[in-house]
Amino acid sequence: MKLEDKILALVRAHAPPAETVTLASDLRTELRLDSFGTLMIINALEDEFGIAIDEADFTRVRTVADMAALLESKYHCGGGTHAAR
Repeated sequence: MKLEDKILALVRAHAPPAETVTLASDLRTELRLDSFGTLMIINALEDEFGIAIDEADFTRVRTVADMAALLESKYHCGGGTHAAR
């Protein structure tokens, strides 16, 4: 499964059920995720990829695609370096 697909699945699990989640979805305005919802997604990503994410990194993340880019560039996820649990 591609990194983007894993992230989409995790975000969908924590987004309001009526919302459609795509890579272009804005986490705050479209999905209405508050700080608790964001923390839940960060925890799920940490569990999925076996990493520790600095919460400050998420201040720049606006969309699901931004999240994927951050995980690839800073945490080296998606290139086969981290196995999903």
